[in-house]
Amino acid sequence: MKFAGDFISMGDTLEQKQSLLNAACSAWNIACNPPEAHEAGIDQYMESYRAHNCGVDEEHQSHVRSNLSQLIESKLRHFPVFRKPIVGAHISHVNGRDHIEVASVRLE
Repeated sequence: MKFAGDFISMGDTLEQKQSLLNAACSAWNIACNPPEAHEAGIDQYMESYRAHNCGVDEEHQSHVRSNLSQLIESKLRHFPVFRKPIVGAHISHVNGRDHIEVASVRLE
């Protein structure tokens, strides 16, 4: 939540929040790569985004790309040394609050 809580909370429903959480996880994983690979990671994300969201206009795509870049910057600012990629994340509502479970892998 520290790195992407405000972004995730923009969703009105759990389904929307899950979608935003998925984007935040992608940004986290891109940020785990060396800085010179970030732009290529963003490009790959956007290619997949366009394939799964047919008909989105250039302005919307620019907004998505900007959000992704900001999330990468947030990850690097808050957690610069953590390099464990996220392999899964789920948001649920527990006792009146959003609850996020994240699974990551340890790289050796």
